[in-house]
Amino acid sequence: MARRPSSGSLGLLNSPESSRQNGILTASPTSRGASHAGETKRPAARSVSSSQKVNSSINLNDIDPDELFEKYTVSEIRMVQHHLRAEADAKQEELRLMVGERYRDLLQASTSILALAKSSSNVLEALEEMRETVNSIDPSRAPKRATTGEDKHLQALQSLSAHVKLLLDAPEHLWRLMERKAYLNAAWLFLLARVVHRALSQDDDDQIWHAYGIDVAEQLPLVQRQWDTITPFRSQISHRATLFLREASSTPGEVCATLLTLHLLESRPIPETLSIYLAQRTKTLSSLLTRNASTSVNGNAADSKPNGKSPHRPRKVVVREVKRSTEIVLEVVSRTLGTARLMFADAAPGGSSMMKEALRFFQAPTETPTELPPELQLSTQILLSSLPSSSHLLLLPQNIKAYKPYVDNASLAAPNLQTQLREKLQTWFKKALQDLRDALIDWFAPLTSVREIWDVRSTLLQWLLSAEDLEPSERQELQSVIDAASLSQATSVWKAALGRLESSFREAISAATTALTEDPNKHPFDTQPVSHLFQAPPIPSALQGGAHGATAAAAHFAKYKSALRQQLSGRTPLVESALTTLEGRSREIQEDIAATQLPPDSKGDQITSLYRADAEVVCDNICAILEATVSQDDIPLRLPVYVGRICQELVSSSDFFERIGCAEAVAHASRDRLVELFNRAMQHWRERVVAKIVKGGPESASRHSGLRLPTKGDYLLPTRPSSVLTEALLSLSSEVQQLGVCLDNARRQQQIRLALEQFVVTYLDAEGVLSPSYAEGLQALWDASFLRRLSQLWEGTARDVLDRIDAYIARQREGADDAFPPHSDIDASTQAYITKTQVLLAPLLPALPAPDLQPANKTEKTSSLLLFGIPGAEQGFEPALELVKPPPRFGLLLVGGAALR
Repeated sequence: MARRPSSGSLGLLNSPESSRQNGILTASPTSRGASHAGETKRPAARSVSSSQKVNSSINLNDIDPDELFEKYTVSEIRMVQHHLRAEADAKQEELRLMVGERYRDLLQASTSILALAKSSSNVLEALEEMRETVNSIDPSRAPKRATTGEDKHLQALQSLSAHVKLLLDAPEHLWRLMERKAYLNAAWLFLLARVVHRALSQDDDDQIWHAYGIDVAEQLPLVQRQWDTITPFRSQISHRATLFLREASSTPGEVCATLLTLHLLESRPIPETLSIYLAQRTKTLSSLLTRNASTSVNGNAADSKPNGKSPHRPRKVVVREVKRSTEIVLEVVSRTLGTARLMFADAAPGGSSMMKEALRFFQAPTETPTELPPELQLSTQILLSSLPSSSHLLLLPQNIKAYKPYVDNASLAAPNLQTQLREKLQTWFKKALQDLRDALIDWFAPLTSVREIWDVRSTLLQWLLSAEDLEPSERQELQSVIDAASLSQATSVWKAALGRLESSFREAISAATTALTEDPNKHPFDTQPVSHLFQAPPIPSALQGGAHGATAAAAHFAKYKSALRQQLSGRTPLVESALTTLEGRSREIQEDIAATQLPPDSKGDQITSLYRADAEVVCDNICAILEATVSQDDIPLRLPVYVGRICQELVSSSDFFERIGCAEAVAHASRDRLVELFNRAMQHWRERVVAKIVKGGPESASRHSGLRLPTKGDYLLPTRPSSVLTEALLSLSSEVQQLGVCLDNARRQQQIRLALEQFVVTYLDAEGVLSPSYAEGLQALWDASFLRRLSQLWEGTARDVLDRIDAYIARQREGADDAFPPHSDIDASTQAYITKTQVLLAPLLPALPAPDLQPANKTEKTSSLLLFGIPGAEQGFEPALELVKPPPRFGLLLVGGAALR
């Protein structure tokens, strides 16, 4: 409680040293009285407003005295002092009340603490006295008592208590043993509890507690109720032991102990336990096959999305799951067979099976280590010592501790046991093989490439080689199942890949047909292949700027190089699209099939032969697609050219037939078929082009209009062909150029020669024999001679074409009475015209002239660009083509017009 300040201390409040104490400004009573006196002289309203102003403008929690005296008046400062003093008095009164209320609780707590301290001291002293008393006892000085009736009575009670304790603790021990999956120990304990219950229930005078008048049935009804509690454990142990046989990872010792559990509890013969084991392993195999099949179809359930769609999984994860699923099933099959042989089959002529060794140990336990697993080294003494509170159970009589369950050894000694073992294992193995064969088809379904399938197959075959529980015949049958499943899935994979190749090619051809038919203007490079040859691909920006890395620059350069090669090869975009589909997919298929051709694999030849048959069917279908495209009615003229160029590329530059993997004879037959289709398409093109060119010309009556018409006896020969023939030749030259670029010069020259022959035949048939007009006959004769000269430039021109030209010339000369100039003059004129127009008509001329048409004058200067001779110098200029002849009325405007007329 704070002490009030004295009158002496109040006088010090006015001093500067004590002007601030604990953040509260103080003043003397004199000044306070003066303040009250001064305040009484002021109006009340002003006093209230001044007090509110001071209280609102001053922060009482953070007061600086110097600043306070600078800003406010003395009366206001006194008001602050009065306010602070009132608050201090209120706080002191509050503290006084709080201490008064809590003082009683404080006293009571301190009293309790003192009492606890005193009690703790008493306990420590008592413990110390007990320690000293125990240490002072000398056990050697305890006198020995002789065996009396009281000791025998005690022994009887102890034996009875041991019997009862075993029954009381049995349920807990049985639950614990079943949780640890020690079913043989649980069965043994159950049988031991049954023996103890019988010993307690029977009125046998051999029991020592009967001598003391203890009737267990009447005096201890707990025994019967406890046995009623233990009895249901028999069925539970048998049921759980049967289910434990389905465990895929169980060891042979655990399986043998479980089968012995069924033999002891249910008195099943030993051969029958083998049937139970195989039946449970069949269920294990079925559950694994069903679970793995659902996982392979639906994917991993943990990876599924909320909307039900499974996300994309990496291919390595899929392959790893297939390997793991198959290896688990193979492990179950292998472990089942190996465990059954280890338990029932005799290891050697002089050896014994694990089942026989275990039964022998049950009848005569030994302390020396044996080859039996720890699960099978069991006796009543070992069982009791392993239980909690085993020291009390040692008080059981010797006949209880030496208990041995009944075992039927006759079934193991039967001579047909080994035969039954082999038959049952063989039957079970065949059933497992059939189930595995059906399951592998579903498991291999997610594998989408032959390389993945063969990777899984190689892993499984390596696992089979390392499996020690399988016999050679069983290993061979499992390998056959794996090979059959791998081959079946591989066949499905490459058939699907070949089907996609065929459908993609059909779609590419269909798209190109639609594009060339409906909107050819959007594909100028395919309708005019020459423009594609001179359209250089754009240079990549990475090569120009150089700002990207080396890897990106290399990728851009490779793409640019590929575009240049495509352009030089003459493949237009639509042709390249179709051929890329074939070549790219066939390359992928071949690389995938190559995984089966590794040296250690013995199935490579079989895979190749099976795949080759499907590849040959695809080759036949590819040819059929191209043939069906050309055989359509009313197809545009560009379509046969497009199909012909694809056939030409497949035969000459494409590696499709080598990549697809068909036989050499089939590839050769397919190429011959494509060559025939190419020739048929080109023949179709030539007929339509030539017919269009010839029919599109003017009528025969106006064919020679505009020419200088000589009269009879005038031997002034024409110097150029008629305008109709000139126009037709230029149109044919343009159409030949639109065929595209062919790197095979011989094939390209052959098509030009055939087109020219078709044109000559069709033109002469359309020309017919003209009217007996001398001018028209002479021009027609000159045109025919020019066509003959043009055809003779080609080596290998068909003889019937030349014969038809000669026949036409002969018909023109008939009835002319030798009025026409000699044949030699006309030939010289046509040769001169060819030398003048060899550049203009270059697409229709051969790359090299025929040997018999070489210039006769060896000393004549020749040029590498003018292969058919250099035109001679002329005094007057005559154009190579008849353009427009000036009319007579403007002749005076021309220099030398009269001479020209």
